Amino acid sequence: MADLADVERMVTDWERNAAETSQKYQAMQAEVERISITESVASGAVSVTVGHNGLPTDVKMTQAVLKMSPDEIAANVLRAMQKAQSKYPERLAEITAETVGDDATTRHLVATAVDNFPAPPEEEEPSTAGQPPQRQLYESDEEPAPAKPVPPKAAPPAPKPTPRRKAGPDDEDGEDFSDQSFLRRD
Repeated sequence: MADLADVERMVTDWERNAAETSQKYQAMQAEVERISITESVASGAVSVTVGHNGLPTDVKMTQAVLKMSPDEIAANVLRAMQKAQSKYPERLAEITAETVGDDATTRHLVATAVDNFPAPPEEEEPSTAGQPPQRQLYESDEEPAPAKPVPPKAAPPAPKPTPRRKAGPDDEDGEDFSDQSFLRRD
């Protein structure tokens, strides 16, 4: 059986370890809250910065986007955001290793980030900025089938008028504030 001095030493050690661990996790939290990751795509024409929660905090574009179609700009914004978000688990792993170290909690935090943040986008395709959209035309040897006449659509039936409530003897202005139920059987 442990004597009183051993128990006091164990409690003191536990308190010190708990305080140290708490400080490490607070330092980790402060570092995580400072996460800011910026990634660019389309030769730097579009840049997106995401914060500690993975949400965009900044979007920047250069004059090169003027040569892109709106769809290309939107796709590049999404690609840059995905690229930045995909770096989050790696950055989180670095922070946890530097502050707390490897333990079950930090492994769980990093695994959750890997599950919740996207994988890096596929390699960038060469930018088609400034080039007209590519269309593929082909000629058919067959004669086009004659168009079938489309019969005119019949007008939809007129909606049935809703029945009006009959005014009661005390209902001069059409409003009913009586104590009678509006749920009645006619």
